Amino acid sequence: MTNIIKWIGSLFIITSMILTASNIFPLNLYLAIPGTLAWMWVSFKWGDKSLICMNTVALTIYMIGIVNFMYK
Repeated sequence: MTNIIKWIGSLFIITSMILTASNIFPLNLYLAIPGTLAWMWVSFKWGDKSLICMNTVALTIYMIGIVNFMYK
């Protein structure tokens, strides 16, 4: 199950990166969030503190981007 979640999360994040490079905003953020949450779940299952930290920071940054978009 972890392997499937990991690959789905990776596909979401890769798609988000493509959208970011294409300047398609905020859809890039909306796709990055489920990918990051998937990787956060995998990180907790693995007990990998560095991945937990990185994904927590990434999720926070994506949420700030969405809040900024909504209130501009």
